[in-house]
Order: sequence, then structure tokens, then C-alpha cells
Amino acid sequence: MQKVWGKSKRGWLKPIIIALLRRSPKTGSEIMDEIERLSFGWWRPSPGSIYPTLYELEKEGLIKKKQSGKYELTGEGKDVIYPWESRFYARGESLDGLIAEIDGYVSYLEDISKDHKEELRERAKQLQDICKRLEKLTR
Repeated sequence: MQKVWGKSKRGWLKPIIIALLRRSPKTGSEIMDEIERLSFGWWRPSPGSIYPTLYELEKEGLIKKKQSGKYELTGEGKDVIYPWESRFYARGESLDGLIAEIDGYVSYLEDISKDHKEELRERAKQLQDICKRLEKLTR
């Protein structure tokens, strides 16, 4: 895979868009919605950021706009890997590494639980469902 990293006026927007389009084709609006969702509402890029970036990516030959209005990666776009992405697309991640990462997230939840007790209570069912799924793995 080709490794690409360049300075851009819009910082992390290009690699984020490429990562989102790896999952499925999306319109500019859907990309904005997904970034807002993934950032838990902390960031919603404006159309004035998204659409010029999409145009740049098209001009670079990394994405193309379908008749449906959705953008998708080109063959060249699928070969682009940003340095921070490599851990997400690495195959053969060790089981020990994955378990350590899960343990890290649990430690993080323990740390924030003092200040976010009510938010965690609201998600109790979701957390219990995750625990049940993990328990099934060892049966």
C-alpha cells in the first residue's frame, strides 16, 4: 500500500474522509454526520471544509463522485495509508494486544466513572450486553 502524508490546510480532514469512505460510499452530508457521530458531537465540519476537501481528493484521483452523489475511493485511493491508520488496518494483531487494549478501555472507564457515574448508569444495559458477549467467547 502506498503511504501518503502531506500538509493540508484542512489538517486531518483528508485522512478522516478516506477512512470513512473505506467503509462505504457516502455523500458529503453523510461524511459530516459521521464525523459528528464519531466525535460524540464535539466536531461537525462545515460544508465549507468538507466539499473543498472532497474536490481536492477528487482532483488527486483518490475519490470519485458517483451518479448517486456519493463519493467512493478509487483504486489509487484504496492504496493510500496514512501513518496513524496502519494500526487499524494491520492484519494479524495479536490476541494479547487486543486483550490489553480492551483492558485499557476498561481502566479508562474506571477512571472517568467518578465524574460520569450517571452517564455510565444510563448505558448500563449496553455495558452488560458487552460483558455477556465477552463471556460467551470463553464458553
